[in-house]
Formats: sequence, structure tokens, C-alpha cells
Amino acid sequence: MIRVMLVDDHALVRMGFRMLLADANVEVVAEAESGEQACIAYPTVKPDVVVMDLSMPGMGGLEAVRRLLAQDPN
Repeated sequence: MIRVMLVDDHALVRMGFRMLLADANVEVVAEAESGEQACIAYPTVKPDVVVMDLSMPGMGGLEAVRRLLAQDPN
């Protein structure tokens, strides 16, 4: 089973993705509402895939992806 972390500042969007992925037999292992939260949760959760909103207040998705790649280049 593929393990996914959802990152979006809108709870409704995260819920929609969660529902779609449940039908595809994908496990959502974590959710975050900001890039900062994603960077904190990622090392603990170690998902296979991160679905990231690129435009969020605070740390945007692109910066969060850069930091996640620096933590785990694989």
C-alpha cells in the first residue's frame, strides 16, 4: 500500500483528497496545513508520496519541498 502525506492549507481540499485516495486503496498517513508542519511531520511519518499545495501562507509548497528533499534526498 502506498503511504501518502497531504499538505494543503484548506481542510476541505485535504478531505477531498483523502476520500479519493481511500477509493484507490492508498493510505493517508499524515496531513499538514502548512509547509512548516509538513517539514516537522515528514521525518516521523516517512511517507512514500507527498501531495503538496504549492501556494500556502507562510512557507509555501516549493520551499517545503526543497527542505524535505534536503532532509531525505531519496
